[in-house]
Amino acid sequence: MISYPDRLGCYRVGDLKFYSKLEAIEMHTRTGIHPHWDFNEAAFSSYDWSVEPQDSLLELYRQRAQQLRDKYDYIVLIYSGGADSETILQSFLYNDIKLDEVASYVNYAGTGSKTSFMNEEIFGNAIPRLERLKEKYTWLKHRVIEMRDLQIEHFKNEKIKFSWIYSMNTFFDSNCVAREELALKIKDWADIINQGKKLCLVWGFDKPRLLNENDRYSMRFIDILDSGPTVKSFAGELPYSDELFYWSPDLPQIVIKQGHMVKNYLENNYASSPFITTTRTDLAYKKVNGTRYWLNKDGLHAIIYPNYELALTAAKPANTVVTERDIWFYSMEQSNDALLTWKMGVNKLWQVLPDYWKNDTDDYMKGLKLCWSKDYYLT
Repeated sequence: MISYPDRLGCYRVGDLKFYSKLEAIEMHTRTGIHPHWDFNEAAFSSYDWSVEPQDSLLELYRQRAQQLRDKYDYIVLIYSGGADSETILQSFLYNDIKLDEVASYVNYAGTGSKTSFMNEEIFGNAIPRLERLKEKYTWLKHRVIEMRDLQIEHFKNEKIKFSWIYSMNTFFDSNCVAREELALKIKDWADIINQGKKLCLVWGFDKPRLLNENDRYSMRFIDILDSGPTVKSFAGELPYSDELFYWSPDLPQIVIKQGHMVKNYLENNYASSPFITTTRTDLAYKKVNGTRYWLNKDGLHAIIYPNYELALTAAKPANTVVTERDIWFYSMEQSNDALLTWKMGVNKLWQVLPDYWKNDTDDYMKGLKLCWSKDYYLT
């Protein structure tokens, strides 16, 4: 297996390389050179994306699970019970590939509710699903991580008071920020790492995104990864690894195969499928006579996650700065040190961020503009 540097991507401004998007933006301001998000271009550009891989998608998922098993001593799947992580779980279990642990987030201690925005999918999907699986896979371990204390402790750290915004690229909500160095914050995992063993956290990022212009289909990668791995992981500064299951330079055939399957579906079903809409979804579309026919999320799941049974699917946060899952955090006493640190950081972010990079200059909750990789053409 080839060892690709910068496996989680980097921002290039001319000849300079950055892992922090904010640092890249500051250099853009000084030089006028727009940052380019380089997401494993050396690996992905070495393939002919116009050729659909012959292996089935499920076989490619099996290969990816085996790759990870061969590479690491201890594998933890970050699991919500949604389509992305459930398919990864199946790729291990259904192929008799050992998965050391499954972990899920909750903030029950903060909300006191099992049906709140963040908790509903875990208590409604993930926990019941894994309890059933344990009847067959008796060795399967499920860890439920309580985020409340992690968030409070993270923002009480005096060392990050004025700098934490440089540890994130897209997601500045307190929940995502507190996941920095996550494997070192869980004692069992830290003990494994300190024994010299190779540990990885596996993330279900992300779905293929297809564009269709002038009868040509292309795919791009988007820089929305730091709701899991943060900048320290991008820069390779941690003693463990964050692995993307689907977007990996170790098996580009997965995203190429996904792209072709979505393309073929759009070509053959855009006029009749219940999964096609003229309402924008930002997932995939076919353009016909000036009209864009978009594939919705349920349709995409049916195509690329063929064994996923639709169950309770939680809504995604509406923005990347103040999210519904952290209402308990924002509702703490306004003098709380952790809340003050988060607020100071967000205020600083909005002060130093050029207007060009703001999605809405009047609304900081709309966050930063996203960056896209180069295009990879399927046709």
